[in-house]
Amino acid sequence: METQPTVRRSDGPLPEPEELMEIAYEVGRDYLRWRPRLSEADGEGNWIQLFRADRIGVWAISWQHMPPGTGFLDHEQVRGAVYVARGALTHERARLGTAPHTTEIGAGNAFCFDETFYHRMHAARDAGPTVTVHVFATPAAQGAGGPGPLPYAPSS
Repeated sequence: METQPTVRRSDGPLPEPEELMEIAYEVGRDYLRWRPRLSEADGEGNWIQLFRADRIGVWAISWQHMPPGTGFLDHEQVRGAVYVARGALTHERARLGTAPHTTEIGAGNAFCFDETFYHRMHAARDAGPTVTVHVFATPAAQGAGGPGPLPYAPSS
């Protein structure tokens, strides 16, 4: 059976980053159900799409480390969240005029972001294979089509 977050359709703006983080937690905590679809991290890693509806997409990524020289990622026009299902990430958020803010995010934890987010991340040192869930909400012009945004409500 496919992992699918609880969907509540409405016409309106994109879901807030915190709502997307609820989805990331909901899917990430269901790791044992979708884990067989994702191969163990090998080199730079593997990814699969778990769910897609209109402008919302959910992916799982399994990786050891990002390739050398990976730069900061700009999430222009995209809101999202990342949940660590296994292992740990070193997360660096860019800050204008100063060193990046660096945190380690371990299994069972998440972070969310809005359209202004600029960051990079990699598997934390000695964390072993790391598996993450990524939830993204894109504007209509970038989405997969359909009737509009899909705010999600976590399962009860």
